[in-house]
Amino acid sequence: MMTTTIEDIFARGTVPASTAYQARLMIFQPTRRPREMEQLIQTAWGKQRVKGRLGQQHADVLEAILHSGTKPRRLGDDGRIKILVDPAEVRRKSRQDGTTLQRVLDDLMQAIIQIIEPDHLAGIGHLIDHIDWARRPSGAFIVKAPPGGAVICERRQWRVELGKMLCRLVDSDLWISRDPYPIAAMRHGISQAVARHVLSHKVSPKGGWRLDGLIASVAGPLSAQQQRNRRREIHQDVEALLRLGINLHDGRVHMTRKGAVCSKTVGRCSIPAVACSKTAGRVAKPRPI
Repeated sequence: MMTTTIEDIFARGTVPASTAYQARLMIFQPTRRPREMEQLIQTAWGKQRVKGRLGQQHADVLEAILHSGTKPRRLGDDGRIKILVDPAEVRRKSRQDGTTLQRVLDDLMQAIIQIIEPDHLAGIGHLIDHIDWARRPSGAFIVKAPPGGAVICERRQWRVELGKMLCRLVDSDLWISRDPYPIAAMRHGISQAVARHVLSHKVSPKGGWRLDGLIASVAGPLSAQQQRNRRREIHQDVEALLRLGINLHDGRVHMTRKGAVCSKTVGRCSIPAVACSKTAGRVAKPRPI
């Protein structure tokens, strides 16, 4: 593990797929059918205000954008950055078609996030500010050849400007680099939210987490019937969770993943090799404040 900041992004040339507080602060509703809302949310990890429509589909797309992002560049002196992104890779990793993807992107650019606590992450802003076709100084589009090098099928690339709030998380939070596809492939949003929360930790607590406790951590207070429904949905995704190294047994949740070394990262992998064919993960300590 190592201390990381925005400067490490320029050294690596890539961006982490997620951060710890991005998964823990309930920024994204634990459903694939989120509602438009403005709410002040208090959790054990902090306090934040979220205005907009953000669910697990939105988390899938945001992680896919970050995971496939390359060639980071600065945007002025306010800490924001822009990255080069392959839209075909985003669609594949997030399992979205073109129409749904555009709607999700609109929601991501419109949502306002205000983190009140913890202090080192406090701020207000967007997750994504702007997306446009990437161009060279000459005005020509930047393109990428598909696998096999078929020139006639060259794909235009996006230039994505990350919002100030997302850049604050990347600069001051724990980095998590992993393939977003296994979580995007899950059936239910509650399973995705629980998986993201669990994978924001290095190890599980002694005896594991209580399943009901994890549900409360990502969904807040629920009625008895809602709680039963969420448990049933998670059990329907139990095999997908196990492939990520998350074992559900007798109402307890344990991490069973093993560290794996990958040439693309420093340190040990944050998910088992079986769940990630080419990208390993690392979680780094936040910089001192």
